[in-house]
Amino acid sequence: PAVIAVFVLIVLGAAFIGELGSVSGGGSDTSQAVSTLTAETYQPEVDALLALGDAQRGEALAVRYGCTACHDGPGADNGLAPRWEGVGARAETRHPPLSASAYIYESIVHPTALKIEGFSGNMPLIYESMIPDEDLGSIIAYLLTLTDDPDVP
Repeated sequence: PAVIAVFVLIVLGAAFIGELGSVSGGGSDTSQAVSTLTAETYQPEVDALLALGDAQRGEALAVRYGCTACHDGPGADNGLAPRWEGVGARAETRHPPLSASAYIYESIVHPTALKIEGFSGNMPLIYESMIPDEDLGSIIAYLLTLTDDPDVP
């Protein structure tokens, strides 16, 4: 009986660690990988989301979903996640040939698709299933409005 109990604990522990890694971004992205990017990659989905979105709502939704904890709070100062200041402008050239909106979408839905140097890459992999389309469109629309980067003269 003791051997069986130890075996069960090992199996449950391994399952827990695997699940924890996938939620924290430490695991591999199980969503559909995009091997060849084009200007149209994600764009139809993004256009549909933006048609539902409202940039003004997006700011409050980013707080509600906890995004600002890492992107505008202490996490951004500690290399956990890039600050959002100027993200709308940076997104235009961050991952060619993606548009700014497609890059932001990819960063939320497929966060392991592009590693940004200097940041830990711990974006949760749950947002694609957790955030409803209307909310996701609003968050993307809001982020696109953030074009002023105080570090760029």
